[in-house]
Amino acid sequence: MYRIYTINYGMPQRYIRKLLLIMRLTTIILIATFMQVSAATFAQRITLNQHKAPIESVLKEIRHQSGFDFYYDGDVIPKDQKIDVAVTNVTVEEALTVAFKGLLLNYKIDGKTVVITKKTPSFLDKMVNAFATIDVHGRVVDEKGQPLQGVTIKLKEGSQVTTTDKEGNFTLQKVDEKSVIVISFIGYLTKEMNVSSDLGIIALEISNSKLDEVRIQAYTTTTRRFSTSNSAGITKEQIEMQPINNPILALQARIPGILITQESGNAGSGVDVLIQGKNSLRSGLNPFYVIDGVPFPSSTLSSFIAGSIIPNSSPLSYINPSDIESIEVLKDADATAIYGSRAANGAILITTKKGKAGETKTDVNLQSGWSRVPKELKLLNTQDYLAIRKEAFKNDNIDLTAPPYNLDLFKKLLYPDLAYWDQNKNTDWQKELIGGTAHFTNLQANISGGSQNTQFLIGGGYTNQTTVYNGDFADKKASFRYTLNHTSSNKRFRINLSGTYLQDDNILAISDLTRTAMTLAPNAPDLYLSDGTLNWEPVPNSPGNYSFRNPLFALENKYSSKTSNLLSNMQLGYELIKHLTFQSNLGFNKIDGTEYTYTPMTAFNPGETYNYRSAKSGSLTTKSWIIEPQFHYQNKIFDNDLDVLIGSTFQQTDNNLFSIEGSGFNSDSQLENIQAAPTIVVRNNIISKYHYNALFSRLNYAVQNKYIMTLAARRDGSSRFGEENIFANFYSAAGAWLFSEENFVKSHIPVLSFGKMRLSYGTTGNDQIGDYSFSSVYDNNIVDVPYQGSTTITPRGHSNPYLQWEVTKKLNFGLDLGFLNNKILINANYYVNRSSNQLIGYPLTSVTGFGDVLLNIPATIKNSGLEVQLDLQPLNKGDFKWNANFNLTIPRNKLVAYKDLDQSTNAEIYVIGQSIDIQRAYAYRGVNPETGLYQYLDKNGKITSEALSNADQTVLINTDPKFYGGLTNSIRFKHLQLDFTFQYVKRMGRSDDISGFPPLGAFSNNLVSALNRWTKPGDNALIQKSSTNSNPSNDNFGFSEATYSDASFIRIKNASLSYEINPQWTKSVGFSSCRIYLHGQNLLTWTKYKGLDPETLSSFSLPPLRTFTLGIQFTL
Repeated sequence: MYRIYTINYGMPQRYIRKLLLIMRLTTIILIATFMQVSAATFAQRITLNQHKAPIESVLKEIRHQSGFDFYYDGDVIPKDQKIDVAVTNVTVEEALTVAFKGLLLNYKIDGKTVVITKKTPSFLDKMVNAFATIDVHGRVVDEKGQPLQGVTIKLKEGSQVTTTDKEGNFTLQKVDEKSVIVISFIGYLTKEMNVSSDLGIIALEISNSKLDEVRIQAYTTTTRRFSTSNSAGITKEQIEMQPINNPILALQARIPGILITQESGNAGSGVDVLIQGKNSLRSGLNPFYVIDGVPFPSSTLSSFIAGSIIPNSSPLSYINPSDIESIEVLKDADATAIYGSRAANGAILITTKKGKAGETKTDVNLQSGWSRVPKELKLLNTQDYLAIRKEAFKNDNIDLTAPPYNLDLFKKLLYPDLAYWDQNKNTDWQKELIGGTAHFTNLQANISGGSQNTQFLIGGGYTNQTTVYNGDFADKKASFRYTLNHTSSNKRFRINLSGTYLQDDNILAISDLTRTAMTLAPNAPDLYLSDGTLNWEPVPNSPGNYSFRNPLFALENKYSSKTSNLLSNMQLGYELIKHLTFQSNLGFNKIDGTEYTYTPMTAFNPGETYNYRSAKSGSLTTKSWIIEPQFHYQNKIFDNDLDVLIGSTFQQTDNNLFSIEGSGFNSDSQLENIQAAPTIVVRNNIISKYHYNALFSRLNYAVQNKYIMTLAARRDGSSRFGEENIFANFYSAAGAWLFSEENFVKSHIPVLSFGKMRLSYGTTGNDQIGDYSFSSVYDNNIVDVPYQGSTTITPRGHSNPYLQWEVTKKLNFGLDLGFLNNKILINANYYVNRSSNQLIGYPLTSVTGFGDVLLNIPATIKNSGLEVQLDLQPLNKGDFKWNANFNLTIPRNKLVAYKDLDQSTNAEIYVIGQSIDIQRAYAYRGVNPETGLYQYLDKNGKITSEALSNADQTVLINTDPKFYGGLTNSIRFKHLQLDFTFQYVKRMGRSDDISGFPPLGAFSNNLVSALNRWTKPGDNALIQKSSTNSNPSNDNFGFSEATYSDASFIRIKNASLSYEINPQWTKSVGFSSCRIYLHGQNLLTWTKYKGLDPETLSSFSLPPLRTFTLGIQFTL
């Protein structure tokens, strides 16, 4: 061969030997090289047996056995692709060949490195694949087997996409038979499948990830994963573990950006709710409540007759917490702008429970418990109290042994505690008056079930909550509820009906006894005589005179409130054409309340000769209806999701208030018969009507589920403004970018499992100013003897037909992050809200006839803050599961503009650059060691104990929370579960530990801190000298900086321990499930606050009670 080669090319003979030598050497080198590569390749043998394992997992095992390194770009190997590999004692090359069979992957071995790249199909492969396509059919159902409409079916490698129809069916045409489809739907786990011509029934599993929880929004639903707004919520599980009678209290410490304060521990008491701070100087601050699409009152008229212990009751207490499925809080403009002016202060959406398809079942929940006041203040005992009383008289230069103070009747009426009450008696009035045990009973039962087309739920409940006061007082509630949902067989028509009726019978004491419990002298007489009647402590040897104002007189005054709440809703929907649905929401709500107060003569001491008998009664009816027709369009546009909503709102609210009073009854037994009163007066008769109309629209467009845009607009009309300003326009725009879906993020930040950035901006308005505020309103002029027998009217105030809407502009930036397969979720929001065109009652001089006039002023309030929520799964292994949630809010409130404030009468209230709740106070300089009086700095910097004016209030104190939030843990081991929530608030607050009590030395008990008082010249004391009367230095103290202190606290707000009985045991007795539990509320508080409760900032109203309940919940 070589000869032919050389001869053909005319090679000289002398080069032949050299060429042969080179070829031999080359051959030897090549053989050695191949042997080396072969040795390297076959040095390690691979054994694998893995089923449905991720490719990266297989490569890691090969690397572990061979020592080879693998190199590839992040998007080369599909993260969710799983393969089967079974090889024994093979080479790396053979193992890779088996592993990559059927995959579009190539590999190249270079030494100890394997480089993996994507395989580029050849022209012939493309031709074959073009003819190797199939049509893919399937049907998607939920975990119950019911079809799911609107499920997205998308090729993993390609742009082809479709959605399921009403029956859950879908078709993808001309699909590569080697393709993979991705099936996704809100609230369910995403699923991937290899294609085939008939995929049959595909069942989706409900997602347990918080990112995929269904979130209720205005007129729609979404998930945390795809939401563009700042919203958060809780579910029925979190509500049911709290023994509360107002569902809003279940939100405390669980959601950032919302501050909830319970006004007192009395049943049905008011609840203050602030979402992202105060946006208005004087107008309403309440959020907009929506229950199953029906607006619900945020506040009722104050108690319409005198004598209620809860003058500002919360209407939400007329909603049964056990009926609620979820509560969602909407905060930014993207979430609230579509509600317009009604949601200027945020919105709270309450969704009630519905029936579900399946066998008919009965759910029963029974719990019983008790409540007590969680804390007592340390008060003076009798010995110290009497010593201070005597010292006070001495400081006032009063000689009790001299006339008239030494006269028998005089001293027994003026200072009976020193004159003749038992000097050794020491009664703990906190224990006697508010130290009782309130009992709590709650029974709930529901029957539910249905078919795929029709589901139902019928239920009822009974709650009885007593008080800590002596006497037969209780708040009793009975409720009934039903829901009926139906969908036609062709899935084009649907109707949802729901209704709730609750009857509340609240019998309360006429007044809160907490103040009396704090101030009553420790040696005061017993409350009852031996015959069980009230003790008024008759003065010895002085018939008709009594020295004791028995605090239980309040229990003799009878007060009751009966309230009914009817709430009904109907939602209709009909698919006009494919993708276009007409739907309408129709709702009705009626709250009907009556109050009664009876004042008998038994509430007064027997020596009283004046007839104080009286009876007051009143009724309040609030009726509201709403109709909201809508057109809803959903479709795929350029393979992206388009959702368009257009609708209108027609709403009307009617209020009717009537109250009457009768006095001069001849007998206590006639108090319930108003006709028996010689004098009857109509106190109130108010009829008002509120109209609200609107047009609204919303557009949502999602590109590849990575780029999401939402636009909303609304035109509102309110009857609370004059004709020139009756309408206003509001809007919002929002966007979200799911950057975790980008390939560069997936390849470079593998620890990040979810990432989303959000931005929203929009406007809302505020019309919470009361009805007819723009017009002239007249009241009846009630007099005992009408002039010439005619009634007269009197103007209520100045009219202002030019009132305009308050406007709030909201900006929100949000960031959502998920790490370690979403075991760590972070939700952060920074918001800036600017509210302008403020509506206030502007003070006027008396010559105008009225003290103020309602008008708009050029003032702007800025609320800004940071909200952070952290969801963790510290441990989730086997039978042990631990979930945690932490939330933090750092709010800031500031008055940024107020034109000509220095010339306004409001200059004494507001300060530009400070919070609108800024408190002015006197500069406190302690107790004068020589005079024993409190000292202050006046406006000129001079120290004084004399009377001061408002101009001397030079100290500014911010009582807004610096930050607040909560920490919740849920720990489950097998059938045992423990949940507990910590609430924390950092703030300054007014402490009435000194200023709230009468002057030290008066006929009133005081705190033990009174022992550290001034008694003689040279004393360095905390409290000024005692005195039986008030004086300027003591009066100034209540308006000084000394009354403010650290009111921060950490509280175990709620704890729940439950045990789920083994299903095998429960089934043997006919139960499908059974759970027993122990709940606790307001368990323990850590605080430096010196008063009774840091939440209510008061020592003279009943604090939120500490409650324990035991219960059992089972399903038949």
